[in-house]
Amino acid sequence: MKGQPCPPEEFPDLYDAIADAYDRLDDWIVREWGEKPRPERADFLERFWADRPDAVRSVLEVCCGTGLMLEQLALRGFKVTGLDRSAAMLDHARKRLGDEVPLLHAELPSIPVDRRFDAVISPGAAFNYLPGEDDLAATFRAVAEVLRPGGSFVFDILSRTMMDGHAGRSVWAADLGDLAFIWEFSNSPSGGYCDATYTQFLRHEAELEGPYTRTRELHRLYPLDPEMIRRVARDCGFTDPAVHDNYTPEPAHDATLYETWTFTRA
Repeated sequence: MKGQPCPPEEFPDLYDAIADAYDRLDDWIVREWGEKPRPERADFLERFWADRPDAVRSVLEVCCGTGLMLEQLALRGFKVTGLDRSAAMLDHARKRLGDEVPLLHAELPSIPVDRRFDAVISPGAAFNYLPGEDDLAATFRAVAEVLRPGGSFVFDILSRTMMDGHAGRSVWAADLGDLAFIWEFSNSPSGGYCDATYTQFLRHEAELEGPYTRTRELHRLYPLDPEMIRRVARDCGFTDPAVHDNYTPEPAHDATLYETWTFTRA
């Protein structure tokens, strides 16, 4: 029933159930929700790093999913490493990237590496899953530990405008033949968070009449206040805060859907 998401115990581990369809779901989000395509996000990163005083060669992506962005950066010559909480997503990343790319199975704020990177990124609105300032600060501190002095930290989040718009249109659905899904947004982020229930029907068999597997995931998303982000970043040793409009050189504004944040490790 609309506005009444299922209890959490009815849902599998987040993202495990949708790993097989994630790449196609990402294509749909780019088309329907205005997210920048991965190549354009990689172009933005490459331009941003080209203006840095020191060259960027090694890049860690936290919450890397199936490795779509890692692939883009590897094709551009960067030495990449990925981290994600979902073993199923990492399995797909391994098939895409091969055995030479290090992939870490861990959940933020844990970043179990013993080296420092030139840049750390998280281009997938993953930080909207962090429920409060303490969680954001713990993640920022962990990033600072694995980022060299002068290194860059880049991530994106769903803006308040984006989250308000999705709550206003409470149901989004698509039928792609062997894959169909429904997003149900059950409350406004003005209450502190927005619940998005994702229901998926996926046919694994090649036969057109094969059975569908139905799965559901509950995504609880939190709006992040820009002043809180700046304060936490400063306290965790980051400088040069800037927030861009969806991986463009333009500053974020009231109509921005995806805020792209950039910082420097002091």
